[in-house]
Amino acid sequence: MEPVAGPLHNEGMLDKVREAIQRHGMFAPGMRVLVAASGGADSTALLHALVRLRDDLGVELVVAHLDHRIRPESGDDLAFVRDEAGRLGLPFVGERTDVPAFAREKRLNLEGAARIARRQFLERAAGEVGAERIALGHTQTDVAETVLLHLVRGAGPRGLRGILPATFPYVRPLILVSREETRAFCREGGIPVRDDPTNEDRKLLRNAVRLEVLPVLARFNRKVEGALARAAGLCADAEEALDWTADLGLAEVSRPDGVDLALLRSLPRSVQALVVRRAAEAAGAALEAGCVERVLDAVRAGRGELHVSGGLAVRVGSGVLSFGRTADTPTPVGAWELPDRGELTVPELGWAFRLSTVPRPESLVPPNPRVAYFDPRKIFLPLIVRSARPGERLRPLGMEGTKRVRDLLMEARVPRWERARWPVLVDRRGIAWVVGVKVSDDHRVMPDAIEVLAVEARRL
Repeated sequence: MEPVAGPLHNEGMLDKVREAIQRHGMFAPGMRVLVAASGGADSTALLHALVRLRDDLGVELVVAHLDHRIRPESGDDLAFVRDEAGRLGLPFVGERTDVPAFAREKRLNLEGAARIARRQFLERAAGEVGAERIALGHTQTDVAETVLLHLVRGAGPRGLRGILPATFPYVRPLILVSREETRAFCREGGIPVRDDPTNEDRKLLRNAVRLEVLPVLARFNRKVEGALARAAGLCADAEEALDWTADLGLAEVSRPDGVDLALLRSLPRSVQALVVRRAAEAAGAALEAGCVERVLDAVRAGRGELHVSGGLAVRVGSGVLSFGRTADTPTPVGAWELPDRGELTVPELGWAFRLSTVPRPESLVPPNPRVAYFDPRKIFLPLIVRSARPGERLRPLGMEGTKRVRDLLMEARVPRWERARWPVLVDRRGIAWVVGVKVSDDHRVMPDAIEVLAVEARRL
């Protein structure tokens, strides 16, 4: 049986629901929509509004309700929604779960546990009935409350978006409608609802915002909910622009082994923060604002390591910002021979090398630290690239004694996590070059040398 049509006030709310659906592309003809119904005024108004509009929209409706078993009378809510679905001639999917027990098991607060349980149920139910969309009863009032809650917590544009109209498969057709309007819709249409007494508990912050803060703000602007919702929309637009900027910035500063520090530093600090956050997301970590600031401090210093969620570490060193596992990197096993011609690529170490014989240059100081010169008469071929072994030493160019490779890497400020896979160049006598750090004095170019072996290294 169709719900009784109410006065023109009802038609005004339906117009807003229709506008939200069209503006945000919530449905397409032929879709099956799972309507989440709690029995309260918002979700019940949503259900009846969609019933009124379903022929115009060309959608099929299925009603869903989860009994959280938080209140003794919650079973009555399940029966109420099931009966209402039957009265409207709609299929019904219902389930009961012990949210308090789930909260204790997972060590969550009750609200958080209820959200997780509800989402799992709705997505499972949608799959069972073949629904492509899940309609939720969030209103403009919910958007206003969320903006204030996030503002109190110091959120940026992302948090101040409030509740988005659509995050598929979830859609919110009441996003332009106030809570007052949903109650009026039900009251004037003779539609029964069930009120949840926990909505009056002012110890819950959201309830306190709705019952205490919003009324005070309404004294200064009677349309404060709409104003906050408009602000949320502007923040959503700003966040979209920031997302675009972050993607563009990350593409410009990325290289195969991470983010180029020099290029990153050339960006405004605010854009650096966006790029760092996006790079972290790409690596599977969500960085809070304080953590982003610590990463930027490390970027400015040129070195550092921060452990973040998901077992990841943010690492800054050797001109690169990268993400890796928090456990130490295992030492790569293997040795790779440099060819006489062409380039040797060693993905295991993250480097490539090229060997050439050239006339002795006027200056034996290489053009950059990643080029080394050797006297061909002092090299006992073949030249091998591998990682350093524990305790290995060499006599650095111009020094009398020897030094451990480990100490040389520390002095060169090679990050700890890169030392296990840092390459060394060796011949049959030992280490000729700790790449990019020190050349061995035993392999130096002699004054009478006519030619030199030039080895060029580059990061992959």
